[in-house]
Parts: sequence; structure tokens; C-alpha cells
Amino acid sequence: MRSASASRPLPRLGLFLVLALLAAWGLRLTILEGFVYEWPRGFRGDFHGAMWEADWWDGRGIMYGPLFVIERWLVNAWPRVFTVYFFALADIPAVVLAFVFSLRAVRATRTTAFVAFTAWCCYRWLFYAFSVAANPEILELLFLTIAWYAASRARETAAWLSAALATLTKVIPVIFAPVLLLRASRRAIAVTFVAIVVIAAAVGVGQRMSPAETMLGLLIPSQSTAGGSLRQATHIIPIPSNYQIVGLNTAVARAMGMTDTDPRLATVQTITNVVTAIVYLWCAFVAFLVLQGRHALLETTRLALAYGLFFALMPLATFHTHPHTFVFMLPVWTAIIATLGEDGDRRRATAFGGAFVVLFVFGGMPSVATPFDRVLHTHVAPSLLFADPIWANVITVLTWSGYALLRTRDLPAPV
Repeated sequence: MRSASASRPLPRLGLFLVLALLAAWGLRLTILEGFVYEWPRGFRGDFHGAMWEADWWDGRGIMYGPLFVIERWLVNAWPRVFTVYFFALADIPAVVLAFVFSLRAVRATRTTAFVAFTAWCCYRWLFYAFSVAANPEILELLFLTIAWYAASRARETAAWLSAALATLTKVIPVIFAPVLLLRASRRAIAVTFVAIVVIAAAVGVGQRMSPAETMLGLLIPSQSTAGGSLRQATHIIPIPSNYQIVGLNTAVARAMGMTDTDPRLATVQTITNVVTAIVYLWCAFVAFLVLQGRHALLETTRLALAYGLFFALMPLATFHTHPHTFVFMLPVWTAIIATLGEDGDRRRATAFGGAFVVLFVFGGMPSVATPFDRVLHTHVAPSLLFADPIWANVITVLTWSGYALLRTRDLPAPV
């Protein structure tokens, strides 16, 4: 008996050491790939192009959202302060705060916090987002995790305001509307409406736009180029040759071996739009059952299931999905780790935990396949499964929604 009891801590110690090594490896990779290697290159990416390159945006109208316009005003007013390096460094505390708020939202234990920290450090798209100074996406990430945390503390007004700020950064966080409406109050709706009107009016006046133009710019952001042309942000088309475009439409086109001029691309776009709409409606239905259903789940667990599901929808619902868009999967792993950790059905938690580990690897850790490719001379790492993380993303959404439904069937513990 003594030897058996003494041996029990050994697997836990081994798991702790493995996670510690992974966290150290991921943190080192994040620092090197996210900052050290990119510092001389100036963090070139969409944010840099939109903010500083005239052929992207000449400053007229609304690009991305009102908060991005306000950032542009700051850049124009103090160009020596608000450089790309300022925003790249500011992304660090924003991500740290997002991580902390996600932990607070699930009331994480020390074990949950440590496992989630390892997952965040090892997730490929975190250091990729740092490397391109993906400021808008990281701001959205921060505001949405604050909304999640506020909802977990029954502060509906703060949750609504935070989600509104995320939507004013870019439009897509509006998909969180079902979750917000299921935890709404009249005061939250009124205060948020006033805040949106004030911010939109300020940006409209500052950009010399009419009220109609301002409203249209909020709903459909556009970019005016130096040549005077106008490109609508909702113009979507699969581009199989461009691996910076990694949405479902382009992933399907690549899987079918299409070229950029293939006449079937329009059909692919229509089909993927329909699929995205169906998946979104399904998730809204699941969120309704989770948040409004009569079952034994605690409020923290309900919100973790619902918010985690809609965070996972962000890459699928985004008009132009880029690699850094998958930074929205980070809170999903926090929700998954915390919820599986408190699941009373250990067999179910183990089965789903194994599935999510596989999805984590395929969606954000292709380096796992690299040693096998070198030894076995295979080509798994550069395959479409790893090259297009949207496949793992869609499967994660469906798997997480299925798990959420199973959790709603939990019976209350006997008194």
C-alpha cells in the first residue's frame, strides 16, 4: 500500500515537467518569432499596411472600424510616438490581460491556469499575431474576454460595452449578439447604444462624413486608396494561391485543386457562405439551450461553453480570414481546459480532452509533425490539414457544440 500511494504523484510530476518544458519552448518561440526576428523587418502585415501605406488606405472613410480610425488620428498627431513598434509592444499587455480575464471568467484553478498558459504559449497563431502586430485582432480579443469576464460576474452593462468596443474595432464580433441578448438588461442595451452613437458621431465628424455615410461605414467598412478607388471590405472571393487567405472558402478551393481563375470559385463561395450560416445558427441554438435551459450547470460553466463556442466561430465568420485571425482560438482553449477539468464524468472528459488535443495540434501546432517528416521522409507538416487551420477550427466548433449539449443533460447532484 505504501509503495502504491507513493507512486501516485509520479504521473502528475511527469505531466507537470512535460507541460513546463512545452511552456518554456512555446514562450521562447513566441519571443523569437514574434519579436526578435520581426523587429528589424518592422512587423510588416495588414496592420502596418492599413496604418502607414497609402496604397492601402488614404485616411478617408472608415477602415476596419471607428477605433482603428481613432488610432490613425493618434499616428497622424504624434508619428514619433505611435510607431509600429509602439503597437507591437502594446500587444503584449493586451494579450496578458486577455489571458487573465479568460482565467477569471472560468474561475480557474492553479492547474487550469498552468495548462492554459502552456496552450497559449504553444499556439502557433499567437506568435504569428505578434509578428505582424495584429493590433485590431488583439484589441478585439481583449475586449471580448473582458465581456466574458463581466458576464461571469453578472455585470451586463460592462459586458455589452466591452463587446461593443470589440465590434467598433472590427465588425465581426457582432456575432456575439445571441450570447449578449440571452444575458441582457435594459440598462445595458441603453448605455451601449448611447456609447456607440457617441463614438460613431465623433468619428463621423472627424472624418467629415455625413450621418448616412457614417452608418454605412459602421456596417460595411471600406478603404479609400490613394488613387481614389473604393474597395468594400465585404468583397470576398477564394484565392487558392495566397496562403495568407485561409478562410473556409479558400481552403475548399485549395482542397479541390482550383486556381485563382477557376470559374467554380463563385459556386464555392456560395456553398461556404451557406455552410457558415448554418453552423452559426446551430451555435446560436446551442447557446440558447446552454444559457436558458433548465439543467444543473453552474453559470460559470454555461458562459464558458457559450463564449468559448462563439470565440471559436470568429475565424469561420470573418470576411477575410488571415492566419492571425486564429488568435481568437486562445480563449477557446481556456474554456475547454476549465470545463473539462470540472466535468464530473471523467470518461467523457478524457474522450473529449483527447479529441481537443488532436485538434489543437492540427489547428495550431504543426511543429509536432516536423520530426516525423524528417525521420520518415513524409510531408505531413506542409499538408493541407496543417496549412489550412480552418479545417481544425470547424471541427472544433462542432465538437465543442456537441460537448455543450451533452453537458446540458447533467443531472443535479443529490442533496
